[in-house]
Amino acid sequence: MKKIAVFLVDDHEIFRNGLKQLISNEQDMEVVGEASTGEDAIEMLSKTTVDVIIMDIRMPGIGGLDTGKSVLKNNQKAKLLFFSLFDNPDYVLTALDMGASGYILKDTSNKIFLHAIRTVHLGQFYFIGEVTDTLVRRYHEQKNSSGKLQSAQPSEISLSKREQQIIRMIHQGVSNKEIADSLQISIRTIEAHRLNILRKFQVSTIEEAVETAKTALLLN
Repeated sequence: MKKIAVFLVDDHEIFRNGLKQLISNEQDMEVVGEASTGEDAIEMLSKTTVDVIIMDIRMPGIGGLDTGKSVLKNNQKAKLLFFSLFDNPDYVLTALDMGASGYILKDTSNKIFLHAIRTVHLGQFYFIGEVTDTLVRRYHEQKNSSGKLQSAQPSEISLSKREQQIIRMIHQGVSNKEIADSLQISIRTIEAHRLNILRKFQVSTIEEAVETAKTALLLN
């Protein structure tokens, strides 16, 4: 079985060593490289093929967000998972906009951390706890003064295959739990996908997203 190739980017050596030890105990994943700065990460990842990049947000020199943008350009198949002490709304939304697959906090459990790696490696999103709440709060703050968002034009909307699956199931009346069980992903991941669908459609309810999807012929 091919192991998940993980690359660690964090400026704290003790923390990186702890993650390496944790990952090395798992049969399906391994650490194939590490960097303590954004500059080193960009250089090393230009020469290394990896599956999942674990990235800290705050580092000396080039920060995690700018580093993340750079490495994703050169590692389009890699999945980026931010692992941070901070649930700052701007950090979370910037991470999502740049194409990160997940954002979890450093006080999470070992079990959740490892599950997050496996989840993003499968091409799914992983946002949990306070991070999901942050996304929801900021989303509602983006409403205009009339209390509504300006809807996106159907021709401008592009959903991932997973998002298409989920919105079709929502249209069919399937609950979050049933969708999660069917797709074998967590309810929190379903919530993150639903939020991303709302952002893409620029609407405030999933019902509005479904109606717009019908107009865009995304549902059949």
